Amino acid sequence: MEPDFAVKPLEAIDYFRQKLNLPTASWTDIWQGMHARAFVVAGANTESLVADFRNAIDKALAEGKSLDWFRKEFDKIVAAHGWNYKGERRWRSAVIFNTNMRMAYATGRWAQIVRLADRRPYLRYKAVLDDRTRPLHRAWDDVVLRWDDPWWQTHFPPNGWNCRCSIQQLSERDVIRLGLKIWPHAPASPEVASPVRTPEGVKFVLVPKGIDPGFAYNPGEAAFGRGAQMLAMEKHGAWHALEVPAALRPQTQLQPLPLRPAPVQPAYDGDKTETAVRAVLRKALGGDEALLRDPTGNYVQVGQGIVDHYMQDPATRLNARVDYLPLLPDLILDPEEIWVGWSVSEVTGRVALRRRYAKRYDLGNGKALGMVCDADGHIFSGLTFLISSGRSINVRQGLLAYRKK
Repeated sequence: MEPDFAVKPLEAIDYFRQKLNLPTASWTDIWQGMHARAFVVAGANTESLVADFRNAIDKALAEGKSLDWFRKEFDKIVAAHGWNYKGERRWRSAVIFNTNMRMAYATGRWAQIVRLADRRPYLRYKAVLDDRTRPLHRAWDDVVLRWDDPWWQTHFPPNGWNCRCSIQQLSERDVIRLGLKIWPHAPASPEVASPVRTPEGVKFVLVPKGIDPGFAYNPGEAAFGRGAQMLAMEKHGAWHALEVPAALRPQTQLQPLPLRPAPVQPAYDGDKTETAVRAVLRKALGGDEALLRDPTGNYVQVGQGIVDHYMQDPATRLNARVDYLPLLPDLILDPEEIWVGWSVSEVTGRVALRRRYAKRYDLGNGKALGMVCDADGHIFSGLTFLISSGRSINVRQGLLAYRKK
């Protein structure tokens, strides 16, 4: 029995629409919680192809479309783009449809769970008990734990390709009425080495036993965190980078960034008062703020907020980064490379997507200039400059989304 997608889950739709389209070469290009912020179809490596699949899934979510409907859309998209995909048609279209729909529904379900956690603090794992059910998923049926038990960070379904397991949220009275028990501790989750097919051959990664590689995360927590109250604490807590497991990363050697002429020369004449810095940025942007479109079609919002940040601490007023504000529009409009990176909050578990721009300018000393900005819906903001005197720069992390030809 296939899942019923005939209803409109508002949280799932809202979550899906905040994702950013991201062309990829392989399904291992991004991993687990990274999917909370990016829409990808494995092997769909052009913006237009990804956008067409995105629109089809969006319509399926919003209007309760079936797999049969999606297969017709799949055929139209493949024909329009001449896409040479891997795998048989029925299997490939089902994987794209079911995986995206199930993950969106699971994410929306988590939003509901967090909202009702005070009244219904327990989660019950439910497996479909037929001959297609994985043995361990069958063993997890009727596991009841608090919603914030760490086990749900890796075992919140779906827990694999075509996994049909689900979650039921319960109050203490529900647990008693249904004759269930609250488990004193979560089932053991030993890690096992599981094979993953990559463009460079089969490789092995560690995952909890019973969970397919790439599914050992809670999609709702990655999207929304562990509750609105904790979100206020995010900015005061640590973040750490999310990366594809080392075993799955392509073994490629980055070439040094080429040296490019600077369109303008940084010049302050020693005057770094707030008024002077704001005037320089205003001149560079043509006003107090600007919405700049990069070569991939994404937008970066730049305004006087970056100066506000510099001026919060008097010690930062002489920070060398302000010298490079005149180069900011060029860095966004004509970068050498654009990288996409992900970070996860240690406080909430929420995943953030960051876009990284890199270019090396000929300023007489070969300075490399980089910028990191956060995604806020489909607009990037929250700029931070990075400067290097070498031929490379540490923004070259994550997934390469663009390279200047």
